[in-house]
Amino acid sequence: MNKIVTSLLFIFSLLTSFSQDCFQASKPNWGNDSLECRKNVSLYSEFMKQKVFADAAIFWTKAQNYCPKYKPNLYANGAYIYRNIIKTKKKEKSSQVNLYFDSLYLVYDLWILNFGICDDIKAAMAKDIITLSDRKKFNKAYELYREVFQNSPQITSYSDIKYFFVYGAKTLYKKNIINCDQLLADYDMLSQVCDNNISKGIKVDKYSKIQELLDKEISPCASCDKLEEIYASKHNADSENMVLTKKIFERLSSNKCTESSLYLKLLDKVLNDPDNPPTAKDLYNAAVANYKRKEFSKAEQRFNRAINIADDDNLKQKIYEILYDIAFNKNQYKKALVIAGKFADNCVANDKKARIVASSSSKYGTSAFNKSLIYCLALQYASKSCGKTSANAITSWKGQLLPKSELIMLDIKSGSSQQVPFWGQNVELKTRD
Repeated sequence: MNKIVTSLLFIFSLLTSFSQDCFQASKPNWGNDSLECRKNVSLYSEFMKQKVFADAAIFWTKAQNYCPKYKPNLYANGAYIYRNIIKTKKKEKSSQVNLYFDSLYLVYDLWILNFGICDDIKAAMAKDIITLSDRKKFNKAYELYREVFQNSPQITSYSDIKYFFVYGAKTLYKKNIINCDQLLADYDMLSQVCDNNISKGIKVDKYSKIQELLDKEISPCASCDKLEEIYASKHNADSENMVLTKKIFERLSSNKCTESSLYLKLLDKVLNDPDNPPTAKDLYNAAVANYKRKEFSKAEQRFNRAINIADDDNLKQKIYEILYDIAFNKNQYKKALVIAGKFADNCVANDKKARIVASSSSKYGTSAFNKSLIYCLALQYASKSCGKTSANAITSWKGQLLPKSELIMLDIKSGSSQQVPFWGQNVELKTRD
């Protein structure tokens, strides 16, 4: 296929005003020689179904020559054919890859020439540039995707957000082609697309994960000062809008800007709004901020609220980790033991139990014998921890057990069942020797 001289940029600008439908199926236009058109459309379609793309390309070219206005789908299929040829040539490390890229872009040129330009075509071409890794055209992909997301976000998918931001915007940012302000503007625009789909119940899991990806990828530019600057102006312009307030709170929360003055200003308003109750993630992030500030009572309160409404088991496990640490540091031994029992991993749970029991010896090991019993219980839990409890801890605890000679003096038999002080559990009495 010969490369046409007219550049993509020229064609895009020339045909932006086309009003016809450039993407959806239309009534077939068989051209001046309908027999040849029908024959070649049938042949390329059959080869395409059989995934014999080289032959499909030959007859696709003939069909395009005989009936260039057959249907927009003619060009969607042409792009599909050349997309697959490029993938094959790349695997073969062929020196002709660039020629096939030229052919793919020519398909788009001809599509626009015959049916006009629309956002569906822009999105399709941008996606091809990114997924086929034609890095020299990433700038073009970025421009096309940006226009699509500004004008027709409803035609995009969650994967388009990833392609645009991670491979388009981030690549240009790293090359100093766009700055942080532009990257943040793109982030905000795409976050709104995620929000809109999530609020409508459209692929909530997918868009939630993409939002998490955006939050992660924006980090080079997302200083809390910068985010606060952006969102403070938005909030001040519409401070009574609770939907907006909640979204700003979520953005600051997701980017760990929990010490931000704006975050703190919105905190109680968002977490206590009866008409727009906070999500488990909102409560979790707020509680983590309290925990870091050593506001343990408030942290516990918010963690427990989060657990009550959370349907994400991973989030619950994160909460139990911190609640255990709070109880441990506050010497709330039995409370910590109960929390440890909620860990999904039994090995981790038994390690946590062993550590909190051992920790209680400083307060309840009022005699050498009582201390020995407490460490026997700790070792019993450690034996079920699947190696999670360190060898050093186990050695140290064993060193706290009474020797057999002292048990003889106390007229107590090694191996007998004894009740552990404070804990009220029976344990097999062991000795250090």
